Amino acid sequence: MSVYGASGTSVDIRLKKVSKIYHEGENVSGVVVVHSKNEIKHDGITLSMDGSVSLQLSTKSTGVFEAFYNSVKPIQLLSYCLDVCKAGKLPPGKTEIPFEFPLRAKGSKTLYETYHGVFVNVQYLLKCDLKRPILNKDLQKVAEFIVEYADGEKAVTKPVEFKITDRKSVV
Repeated sequence: MSVYGASGTSVDIRLKKVSKIYHEGENVSGVVVVHSKNEIKHDGITLSMDGSVSLQLSTKSTGVFEAFYNSVKPIQLLSYCLDVCKAGKLPPGKTEIPFEFPLRAKGSKTLYETYHGVFVNVQYLLKCDLKRPILNKDLQKVAEFIVEYADGEKAVTKPVEFKITDRKSVV
């Protein structure tokens, strides 16, 4: 699905894999598609790939304010940014700009499988920004892709020691 601007211009991200499923070590590749009725002037097109783990308290077990206040800052697993097109003009019609990112964790981090749960979200996103001159609104498109472990590969599990205490005795 494309995001249309007031000028009849749209931006879309299409991945090479229709399933949108990738494994660590593969390349996430595809094209940024820009549709336009007229020639458009832009200040550059950037594409970023981000992966993060977000932890959040449930509003059922705590109040809305506490859940918002106690939410933990997302842990970034990977982050890449690519200038897919320098400032200039795009012709009317359909323009496809290819891209490719290596799917590797940032530093010593580990890539986890995509997961959307009540308290934890592991999410991988591609975000395209088409910057436009001051009088025109910038266009943005976000697409999610899925990371799965390869066949036979499993998450590394480590035991975590913890204690359950009576809430009244916690200071």
